[in-house]
Amino acid sequence: MPQRIAIVGGGISGLSAAAHVLLAAPEDFEIELFEAAPFLGGQCASWLDAKGRPTETGIHLDFPWYHNKDALFAAIGHPLPLRETDGNYYICNGATGRIDTLLAGKSVFKTLRGLATFPSLTPGERLKLTGFILRILRMDNATAESFDGMPITEFLRAEGMTEAISRQLALEAVTIQGLRPEEASATSFIKFLRTMYGSMGRFDTTFFGAPLADALIAPLADFVRARGAKIHFKAPVTAVVPSGVSGASLTTASGEIRAYDHVIFAIPGYAVPPLVPTEFRSRAPFAGLTDLRETPIITLTLWYDAQVFTDGNVYISNRDRTHGPIFDAVADKAHHWRGWSGLTHTGSILQVLIDAAEDVQHLTDEQLIAASRADLDRFFPTCRGHVPTDATVLRLRGTYCGTRVGYWSKVPRTHETGMPGVWLAGDYTDGPYHYGMESAVISGKAVANLILAGVNRPGHEILRPNYLPFVAAK
Repeated sequence: MPQRIAIVGGGISGLSAAAHVLLAAPEDFEIELFEAAPFLGGQCASWLDAKGRPTETGIHLDFPWYHNKDALFAAIGHPLPLRETDGNYYICNGATGRIDTLLAGKSVFKTLRGLATFPSLTPGERLKLTGFILRILRMDNATAESFDGMPITEFLRAEGMTEAISRQLALEAVTIQGLRPEEASATSFIKFLRTMYGSMGRFDTTFFGAPLADALIAPLADFVRARGAKIHFKAPVTAVVPSGVSGASLTTASGEIRAYDHVIFAIPGYAVPPLVPTEFRSRAPFAGLTDLRETPIITLTLWYDAQVFTDGNVYISNRDRTHGPIFDAVADKAHHWRGWSGLTHTGSILQVLIDAAEDVQHLTDEQLIAASRADLDRFFPTCRGHVPTDATVLRLRGTYCGTRVGYWSKVPRTHETGMPGVWLAGDYTDGPYHYGMESAVISGKAVANLILAGVNRPGHEILRPNYLPFVAAK
């Protein structure tokens, strides 16, 4: 008789777990997935608004070291629609009001050379920054995690970084970790920089050539459904308790109790402890998860009749409370979605991301739109004189955990929970660094491997970044 699996959460990690189980042993398992929202995707969700236009949760990049994500979509037979940028990083410098270009692109060596010639720094600062990156690349995980109790700002001061260097490095904290550098764990910062600058091969970023629902989520959902999985929408789970010797039961919002051989939590870590019995909440790994906190995100979409951006590159900022700008990243999705059958809009569709939005979430939608437009006019002359025909503001909460100081001492390094048949999946559990679809795919694959091992089925290889020989990460 097939074993029954319930997956709580329909984001990338939950879909990854389902797909990897069904790729290996579809006849051995029956899978049900419970999603509280009316759509799948979690952090990588998109949907059509009331006017039939695509809405996304944020600006999502695809990096060359996302090997497990690539392997998954190859295995389900779905080539990803990707659009390359020109390979460089463009930084809206709030202190100077200009856009700086960080050369990146086709190799890590070009990127390191770009650091050494970064325009907003003095020659001495460029040399200091390059040496700092090289020290980061030589840090092993134990050394990196020894800085978990230190915010990024303190770590940079201890490393002798100047204020100008720290401002530039702040964009790595905000855009990737979703936190201000004065509150984010230095360990996550180190791990991301090590992966970003230490991976071999192409270094350029790409975007998805269709909204995330079409590009990523629907192909995974179609695959698991084709192999027998059932997906329940608007189906929040209210409790998960042990059931018998090796299984667990979950309770739905309607009060229905269902028994399973396995239950996989594929939701943000801080959302897990309230769903388990009280006696488990003070035990590892749930006790650490209780201390995690969500980080709010705001995404604006501005619709223009004219094409006000001339390219599909992402423009990021070193947003701080002194210099602005208000956004962390902006890109024209109309460039990315060219060729997608659902695109009927002929002008620009500017997606404006405000990550780590605690400091601006008190603003009204009108104030956020006005501030974003003012900054767009400030940095992009092509926007001046053009008024968006429509603008939407999406305020997201409950999508992911912020990697605050002490984060790495709280998150589990295992997918087991101590509750029989109950597992943890999510980007907080495993991966080269926290926060990203690759870490989410890895976590789902790892849980699938553990479940497959229980029925003597071979698992899937966990692929790691292809680091340069001198990089210490393992």
